[in-house]
Amino acid sequence: MALLPGAVEEAFATLPIAGGSVEFEPDLLGFGYRNRHTHMFADVETQTLNQTLLGIPVEIRVNPQSFQWNYGDGASRATYEPGEPMPESWQGETVVKTNQETLTSHVYTETGRFPVGLATTFVGEYRVGGGPWIVIPGSVDVQASPGQADIWRVAARNVSGSCRNAVDWGCNGPVTLEPGDTPPKIFADQYDANGNWLGD
Repeated sequence: MALLPGAVEEAFATLPIAGGSVEFEPDLLGFGYRNRHTHMFADVETQTLNQTLLGIPVEIRVNPQSFQWNYGDGASRATYEPGEPMPESWQGETVVKTNQETLTSHVYTETGRFPVGLATTFVGEYRVGGGPWIVIPGSVDVQASPGQADIWRVAARNVSGSCRNAVDWGCNGPVTLEPGDTPPKIFADQYDANGNWLGD
């Protein structure tokens, strides 16, 4: 048993820990606007793994402790909260999901598609035979499955009257596509293969 703590510490560094994934609001699929808050969160859980070390059955529990975000635009930061999906309303007010600051949101200053990376730092503890949990020294960083932020600009103009022609500005879909653009995931079913809006 005297050698067990060292064996546990060595095993902790190589355990098949699931790093989780970068997630966005389910109804936005990574869609966001330039110069507004884009909300994302880590979908990751505490995990318990059973190992046999030195012939002894050992239960190892790993807990996510911190999160290192890489937003794909050159910015990064660490948080101690994984975040979570936003509610539909808060204190009686509707939550504007395309511009709500959260503990894990980020403001992009340019348009484009940005790969969002995440490394989760896990700390661990172990026990033998249902005994007390014992802290494992150190921590392990595990990469999460990345996500993609799809950031667009907002354009507004004054118009007179209702749409008469689908090619007129403001009449060609929820997002006006420039040559070479593809629609955001949340609107993809509203455009044909050539980027033409299919209408209501």
